[in-house]
Amino acid sequence: MAPAAVGEVIDALEALTHITDYGPDTILRGRAAMVPSHFLPVAVRRALDTTGGLVVLKLASLAGAGSVLLGRRSRTAQIAGAGLIFSSRWLGDLRNPYGRDGSDQMSGLIAGYRLVTAAVPNAEASDDLFLRAVSAQTFVSYLASGLAKLVGSSWQSGEALDQVLQTRQYGQSPAARLIREHPPLARLLTWFTIAWETGFPVVYLLPPNRARLALTGVKAFHLGIAATMGLPRFFWGFSSAHAAVEYVIAQKRGGHDR
Repeated sequence: MAPAAVGEVIDALEALTHITDYGPDTILRGRAAMVPSHFLPVAVRRALDTTGGLVVLKLASLAGAGSVLLGRRSRTAQIAGAGLIFSSRWLGDLRNPYGRDGSDQMSGLIAGYRLVTAAVPNAEASDDLFLRAVSAQTFVSYLASGLAKLVGSSWQSGEALDQVLQTRQYGQSPAARLIREHPPLARLLTWFTIAWETGFPVVYLLPPNRARLALTGVKAFHLGIAATMGLPRFFWGFSSAHAAVEYVIAQKRGGHDR
């Protein structure tokens, strides 16, 4: 959970240092009060919609991340931190669903799985179930993403990455400009993304040392995407999930390294 917690710290600090981006006249303004028939009282949702409400959510996320990072050898601290992270993410999505990426969603899911599996009385069984759940989520996330790209016309043509990097939000870095200036490279990277995401399940068939090497390559890809598209959080959520994949592969081979 530690890498996911690092991502939470980055996310919270980004929001707190750009608090005006969440004001009442922006696309990231609070929208919770407009949600019909929600079990939370309207007064609570209106409070969430304020700038102060966002600050409270991000401070709670920071506290949760701190609990995870400072209590890495304590299940109680990990579960408490997961509760704060999951709650702040859930309420943040209720406040405004925009501005999230896949890594944010993965971090929230990891925290949610940690909370759900904490209900298992036996600590060893609880941890085992948690890691297997995160591994299964990782399997589905990569494969589903690859298959969705596989049937997308812009991905099939190799134009998708170039189109993304043409936007103001994702195309400002030197790496993004370099890729835009070399269309064959952009097409190659587009098709490579489809190939490795749809092929991700193969990692479960590899011996642990080769699987670890393959996952290192995936981490390098995520790091490259983060640097190219200006997404400092992107690397951390999925990197956190890779530890669960390694655990499942080791268990399948008879290992006991967690």
